[in-house]
Amino acid sequence: MIFHRLLTYETISQLTDQINRDQHMLFYSYLSQRKEQVKFVGQYVDDKLTAVLAYFWGLSFPAFSFHCINREKLNFPALITFTEEIIQLKKNTVCGTILCNRDLQLFQSYGLIMGNPQRFLTMKHMDQSKLLDSNWAELVKENDLSDIVDLLRNGGMKFFTRSELEQYPFLGITECGHFIAVGGFHFYDSKLVELGNIYTSPTHRGKGLAKHLTSQLTKLGRSLSSDIYLGVLKENQAAVHLYEGLGYEITAEQTIVDFKLSID
Repeated sequence: MIFHRLLTYETISQLTDQINRDQHMLFYSYLSQRKEQVKFVGQYVDDKLTAVLAYFWGLSFPAFSFHCINREKLNFPALITFTEEIIQLKKNTVCGTILCNRDLQLFQSYGLIMGNPQRFLTMKHMDQSKLLDSNWAELVKENDLSDIVDLLRNGGMKFFTRSELEQYPFLGITECGHFIAVGGFHFYDSKLVELGNIYTSPTHRGKGLAKHLTSQLTKLGRSLSSDIYLGVLKENQAAVHLYEGLGYEITAEQTIVDFKLSID
């Protein structure tokens, strides 16, 4: 027997304890820091949880995370159809998520993927000795946040919420009164620290700004937790090498995709 329902807080708590953050950072963040803004749609087969499709409404687009527990019993079309009824997005709305290889193949097999998938790396900081002794960046003041939002959006950065800029430390490097490099956190507490929104103006790249900025952010993160993460597109090898040079190591390789929440 198959049925679907929104997960209870008890089930969410149990899943949180079971998830490997190094391999499933996105889903872990939905279960922990973002859970108050998430709907967790669970599929049950013979009263056992088979898979979860979680919807987060805090970004500028409909963001999802998928976690499969039992592939042999999964009825994926039924899960998609029920989630579509619960979320009620407009038809042909472009959604986003990050998938492991097996889940990517699953989404592709039902024709859900839109556009060109991009390989994505999760990296974890492992070596403090590689961090720089830097003070190039300064804390961004509250009245500068609108300028930061404009800079990030103009640079094509969309995976951030306004609250991340307002609640967590955000660093910037300026030249002649204008921000030329910025960076902050997606998550910043003892449970999880993840760097994010690291961006350098195209005309100022190649000067080491991102390296100093990332080093300072990492040190800020280590004041709360020894587990510091960041994400980067695999094709951005310059950034990958930069992070490796600061002591980060790859823990997972996945794929960022756009998809439709509907099976024709």
